[in-house]
Amino acid sequence: MNRIGKAYETKFRTVLGQLRARKMDQGVNWLMTRARYLSQREGITPAHALAEVHGRLLETKRSFLRDHPRENGDNATHGSVTKAFLCDAGLGGLARWLRASGYEAIWIPDIDDDDLLREGVRLDAIILTTDSMLMERRVLRDGIIPAVWVPPTLTMLEQLALIFQELDLEMRDSRCMSCGGEMIEIDKEAVRDRIPPRTLKWLNEFFECRQCGKLFWHGTHWQRITSRLKAV
Repeated sequence: MNRIGKAYETKFRTVLGQLRARKMDQGVNWLMTRARYLSQREGITPAHALAEVHGRLLETKRSFLRDHPRENGDNATHGSVTKAFLCDAGLGGLARWLRASGYEAIWIPDIDDDDLLREGVRLDAIILTTDSMLMERRVLRDGIIPAVWVPPTLTMLEQLALIFQELDLEMRDSRCMSCGGEMIEIDKEAVRDRIPPRTLKWLNEFFECRQCGKLFWHGTHWQRITSRLKAV
């Protein structure tokens, strides 16, 4: 079995454990078989079929936890994630879109695995990684450092949808897509010299990043971003 298949086996086992499945191995085997069947029937790649089966399993988990709230234990409730996300070197795009969705997401280009783990501990962050081998490290496998494996075969927006689905997130007020800082509304007259003349004529709401000072407004570019976020 390839690395992606093994990674999904681990994901299936984790969710089945949360659902208190009695026949763990049988359940994992059934889900893997279901993915192979789906791949053949729909003509999609095995990786996308595994992602589809995993998504349906997460829907089952959410329904179960709604009906059995005591089973939820210490798990995060809807939209309650407060930790920052730490994205590995290959997930810079995902970090930007998590920020647009209102979450603090840190991305360090070219960071290696050991440094990623150390930063995860230092920042008390949830690690997001496309490296299935990294997920086999004991500190991640045993949940000492919270982490989510992101299939590299998914598009960036599919990756974002997976994180929302897996952690049961909700949309929040957007953060700066460049650095992740919080944005505050700022008086138009105070930044008049920084606004393009045409934009100055038809918009009145402007926002500034507390961290990097970048100026934002809800123009056509932002409309395209929000339409994609709504699709997610």
